[in-house]
Amino acid sequence: MRKTILIIGMAIAILTVVYSFFGMGDTGQFFGFEVHIWVYRLIWTGLFVLVLFDYLKSPKKSE
Repeated sequence: MRKTILIIGMAIAILTVVYSFFGMGDTGQFFGFEVHIWVYRLIWTGLFVLVLFDYLKSPKKSE
């Protein structure tokens, strides 16, 4: 179950970054704060990397 949640988290993060190239302007909303679009993309990419490392670190065998 945990791996499924991690995969969903990675998909949401990567889709948010891809969508930011097509559907957003110069700023993005992150927890209610307007941030520069490149900072917004960097934050979401960082979240993707963190979840990816957690996914790769998790045991291969499902519990």
